Amino acid sequence: MRSRFGLVSALLAALPPGAARPGSGESVIAAFAVQDRSGDSGAAAVLDEALRLELGERGRLVGREETRDAQRRLRLRNGDRAPAAQLHRLGTELRADWLVSATLHDTDRRLVPSLAVSVRVYSGETGELAFTTFRGGSGLDGRTLLGLGTIGDLESLVPVVVRDLVSELPAELAPASPGGELRAALGTLAIVPFSGSTEWRATPNAETVTEAARARLFGEGIVLVSPNDTYEILRRLQAGAWGGVTAETRAALRETAGADTILTGTVESYETGGSESEPDPRVAVAVRLVDAASGRILWTGSSEREGWDRQGLFRRGRIYSRGALTERIMKTLITRLERDGPRGVRESGERR
Repeated sequence: MRSRFGLVSALLAALPPGAARPGSGESVIAAFAVQDRSGDSGAAAVLDEALRLELGERGRLVGREETRDAQRRLRLRNGDRAPAAQLHRLGTELRADWLVSATLHDTDRRLVPSLAVSVRVYSGETGELAFTTFRGGSGLDGRTLLGLGTIGDLESLVPVVVRDLVSELPAELAPASPGGELRAALGTLAIVPFSGSTEWRATPNAETVTEAARARLFGEGIVLVSPNDTYEILRRLQAGAWGGVTAETRAALRETAGADTILTGTVESYETGGSESEPDPRVAVAVRLVDAASGRILWTGSSEREGWDRQGLFRRGRIYSRGALTERIMKTLITRLERDGPRGVRESGERR
């Protein structure tokens, strides 16, 4: 079995537009139907089309019907929750090098539209996670000083966010350097989906922030337990409960999945205030890092921010979507974790 970094190197070679794998022709990509957590089927359909269009520029895309038929034969509904062995069987049946899963986490159709999207890429050879990324965006992100560049509807915003997300795929897939104190300190990290304590859409909000954390850690070169492997252990040992682990689950993550450390947390706020023309998102997250062997808490951190917190002259630094604000928060927390180091119970917080 190839190492994670071997998979990443191979995917880097496979996905640039127009590129072909030496000696084997162009890469074959199978895309699952978009997972819609937003309840906005129209936006999910636009996302599906936009993603397939972008992926089609990077390899031969397996047809929707062919992919669905293979999923039915294998009784595979959700690729993100299927065991790696089952994804491997799907990849073999479709002769796909890569299996792509996208999730539409949230949408807002107010005067200023916004959304949050994540994409995972699994190896068809092993069924393991090979790449993950997350984006949040709003119709005001491209606005200039003269007010130009504003996007007024969600259907127009979706392709822009997808294009931005996929266009960075080759650069993001460059193999991580072998050094790095944080990666050495964390070892192999299992991310247990965060719990949610928000009044509205607690579970979907928690899933959104979890994927933002996963994408940020992956981008930092941290070795992650494949999320489908983590899900299978959680389903079997604690009925899929999120936000923490029992001693038995912790042992399974260590012995079965090879986890050295475990990251989880709680989403305390994930909302949008402000006006129709000037939305003001607010996100609050608390995270904790646990030693997989002993269960000892190695580090805790929290951050609560609003979209205008870092606003500068001419609204520079202003954030208008919950997804983009979540990205910024996860960057802050992981930077703080790297600064503090997981050496014991050490709390790091940021409040306005």
